[in-house]
Amino acid sequence: MAQDIGVTGTDQFGNDAYKLLYQEIMYDIGKLASVERSTIVLKPEVPLFIISVKMKARPSARKIGDIAATRAEKGVVYVSISDEMYAPGTLARLWEEYGRDNVQQTDRLDITVRGADTSAEVDSLEVESSEQPVREILGALWRVLPEGIRVRREFENQGVITVVATEEIMRSEFLEEGKKVEDAMVKGVDYRV
Repeated sequence: MAQDIGVTGTDQFGNDAYKLLYQEIMYDIGKLASVERSTIVLKPEVPLFIISVKMKARPSARKIGDIAATRAEKGVVYVSISDEMYAPGTLARLWEEYGRDNVQQTDRLDITVRGADTSAEVDSLEVESSEQPVREILGALWRVLPEGIRVRREFENQGVITVVATEEIMRSEFLEEGKKVEDAMVKGVDYRV
């Protein structure tokens, strides 16, 4: 269990207990080894709980050429996705590579890309099916949260999954703090309360 897990909160006993609970749950679902880093923010007096996880690698990565048909025509590469599980990852990867202004989703499974030299260039890009691993990680994170904490929001950004949870009303400052935790995780820096 050699993973970087940072827990911040006002109660050291609670911090240690949540760290152990988190490790046990992630180990039980077999995801502890695939997590690079975790940050847990505990504010039971608010109540506010934030858990952010950075994955080690993109799971189930495949090339766009394996999950879609592509063709180049007059400076545009047309991508027709055949494996729907990879649709969100393909769009995100194309945005990352060519920018949002050059990538348009014409319908759920069809995308046009400007700025790619050839369809082979687009075919060679790796994408992931993020749905199943993200669902499994979210399920584990929800198990770590106290039962009465029912109002939850999730973010996902660059391999970082963050859950912000509270008891009744999700305030904007809770979401802002969750985003700060997520930003710190993406940048690889420590987040402290």
